[in-house]
Amino acid sequence: MNLDNKKRLQIFLFFLLMHHSYDALYASVDAPLFQNKFFSLSTGESLLCTTNDTGFLSIPELVKSIDFYEKNNPVELQKLAVSVLTNHSNKEHLKDLQGYKKRCKETTLVNFCILEKYWGDYEAALRALALFYDTKTIIKHGEDYYARRFTVDHLRVFEKAIRKTPPFLRKKISQAKPIRNLDKTIKNLDINIQTSIKEAFPEDFLTSTWSDDTHPLMFVPGVGFKSQVVAQVYNGQNMIIFTVKAFDKAKDGRLYRDIDLKYLVDFRIPIIVHELAHTIDNFHFWNGNEELYFFYRYRKISNDNKTMQIILDAKLALWPSKWFEAFEYLWEVNDGRYNGQAQEKLAELVSQYILIPKRLKQSSPKTYDWLRDEVFKKIEYKGYDSCTIPIVKPLNWWEHAIAKVLGQ
Repeated sequence: MNLDNKKRLQIFLFFLLMHHSYDALYASVDAPLFQNKFFSLSTGESLLCTTNDTGFLSIPELVKSIDFYEKNNPVELQKLAVSVLTNHSNKEHLKDLQGYKKRCKETTLVNFCILEKYWGDYEAALRALALFYDTKTIIKHGEDYYARRFTVDHLRVFEKAIRKTPPFLRKKISQAKPIRNLDKTIKNLDINIQTSIKEAFPEDFLTSTWSDDTHPLMFVPGVGFKSQVVAQVYNGQNMIIFTVKAFDKAKDGRLYRDIDLKYLVDFRIPIIVHELAHTIDNFHFWNGNEELYFFYRYRKISNDNKTMQIILDAKLALWPSKWFEAFEYLWEVNDGRYNGQAQEKLAELVSQYILIPKRLKQSSPKTYDWLRDEVFKKIEYKGYDSCTIPIVKPLNWWEHAIAKVLGQ
């Protein structure tokens, strides 16, 4: 969404939830958005060693985080927040939103009412709003109106995975493709090349890029281009598309006959972290200014001459819970998952640095040191290998008999 007044993005309204006094309502706080103050970086194992029912911020904590950003309140900012979080072009979505607006017109909290009806759940609306304020992440329905949608359960696990990624990396991947000076930059190129470059930008680019040249990280549900696709990120993009049914197969409590194990923790977190690693790969080298970066100077970590060999030489550690054994039929597997494609291997290495650092350090110490020094700027983690409680358990004979095959 194109926001002409940058100041209007600084604080949004939600004060009525908190029943402020008149003086507190108009107190001059002016807290800038996106501080990662409440959804702070977690370098320990505490968020990993949790089920889907634990480990996320409580509703009072969500309200507190929203209140922090909204004390300086202009009423229109609440409307702006909801428009960002419900922005769609699909006719069915637009029809629903018109209905929500009519039904909420007479309520006190008009705009939050719209967001709550959009999600069909109070907590989901609250969590989506809080995550946006504090982490600059947009989580919403996909443009495919009939695709399976996210629920509050997904927002909770997204929260945990977002907190595993350093804010400075997420800030970098929120930078949009440059376009302000694009016409001037390409004016001397062949007209066919100019046309190709302009067509390469998403159709909604001008309306979805903010006035500060950012495009927030976005999570949306969709349908993979293959039935087995769980999630995907396209080159040069910072939007992650999840196929909800396939994604939820890694939820805690699921039974997998292939690997004779039952997850006791929410193993969807590694999937999200892996996809976030793709966005880090996409934007790592970009300085935010070069208009043609994504066409002529596009350097991903995984295809840069100086770093590609480091990635290819790395020996992948095995994930906990014998995760790799379920993928041994894939041609990419060689002493670990995705060994055949540099961009996938890089995403796995970043994920392993965050989630199983001890094993990665043992199996590939030089790569570990490179990730620590060059990508994570000295930030180090404790992962699943530090959990004090088991994260998996073997299936008993009855569970083995009834378990569905992984991937089906």
